[in-house]
This record gives sequence, C-alpha cells and structure tokens, in this order.
Amino acid sequence: MKLFGKKALLDNIQSKKIIKAYVTNNNDIISVLKKNQIPFELVSNSYFNNFDITLNHQGVVIDVINDKKYESIDEFLATNDVKQSIIVIVDAIQDPHNFGAILRTCDAFGVDAVIYKKDNQVQINELVIKTSTGAVNNLNLFKVTNLNETIAKLKDHGYWIYASALQSDSHDANAVVYDAKTVLIVGNEEHGISPLLLSKADHVVKIPMFGIVQSLNVSVATGILLNNIKKSISKK
Repeated sequence: MKLFGKKALLDNIQSKKIIKAYVTNNNDIISVLKKNQIPFELVSNSYFNNFDITLNHQGVVIDVINDKKYESIDEFLATNDVKQSIIVIVDAIQDPHNFGAILRTCDAFGVDAVIYKKDNQVQINELVIKTSTGAVNNLNLFKVTNLNETIAKLKDHGYWIYASALQSDSHDANAVVYDAKTVLIVGNEEHGISPLLLSKADHVVKIPMFGIVQSLNVSVATGILLNNIKKSISKK
C-alpha cells in the first residue's frame, strides 16, 4: 500500500512498516530516512504524475506493509469474540476527504472495524488514503454489498446498533449509556442515513447543538460520538 505526504511518513516510522520511500531532493526528509535506516529512492517531480493530481503529496510517497488480520466481516465476527468492541458503519459517504477523516478518527479511538458499501459510496482511493494519514493501513476495513444484511449479522453476534440522525425523537448522544459491543452508523453528507438502515437501529442519537447551525460535518460528528462511546464503554 502507498501512503502520501510527510505526516504519513513520520506517523509510520515507529510502526516499522515502511518498506521503501520515494522522495524528491529534500534534505530534511532524506535525513529522517537515513537516521531511521529506511530504504529510499530519489525521484523527479514527474514520478508523482502517476497519482491523483489533487493529492498534496509534498514530494513523499512510502510503501508500507499491509498486515490486516481479517479478509471479511464474516471472518472478523467468527474469530473476534470479545466483550467490548466498537464498529463504525458509513452509509453512502461521497466526499473522499470526509471518508479519510472518518477513518483517521476511527483509528484514533481504537475502532475495531469500519464497514462501507460496495456501491453508492466513495471507495478507498489515493485521496482517502492521504486524508486518513495512513489509518487505512491500521484498520479492519470491510466492503459489503448489503448493509442491512451486515447489520443483521452484527446483531446476531451481540452488537447493539446506534444511528446518528437529527430526529425529534433522537436521544441525546451525551446521555446515552452505550453497550459494550456498539455499532455506530453515520450517514451521507446531504441525506443522512437511509430510512431502511435507520429502522434497523436499536437507538437513534444526536449531538446537542447550541448555536445557529444545526448540523456538523459528518467526520466531526463521528469524532464526538466515538468519544462518547469510548468513555461509556470504558466504565463497564
């Protein structure tokens, strides 16, 4: 897997997962690579034309080891029998920056898996990878055809489903006591979570708002909700 940018390089040095770096003639970066005995190759600016032109690669690309443990959500559920677990489902996120930021947040809060749709959803592309600052290499990411069927499987394995939605009957996310095995669903930037998925939730939660703006960016909301969930579960 390739990661992009100086931060991705610095974040992954301690992990010992960097196979090789490709850099322009940047003395500061080269010094870091030499100090940490990371193999590297000097490349011209044209090398980066092979990637998404919107990437802020900063003249740095690294190859890292992909050591994910599970190939599918079924394998994960069959072999990951734990008392406490957090899973995030993203429903039809379209903006790669949002998806990447959500993945970065999930990694920060120790989320066990992220599930997303095969269709009508931004996929794991170079921009998502860059925005996640390498979190894609640390998370269990599962692409599924049908989120409804996946939710049924999660319930069969003892997970409780919490959906984030601005509804009149939504519970205050700050006051909810989350189950030890929690699934958080976050939805599309414009339309939110689909009605069918909402109907599958055990609880619908919302973040209290005190200003004029009544909604948050989905990646910001995900961070707030995961903080609440993590604190609640840690007390069990």
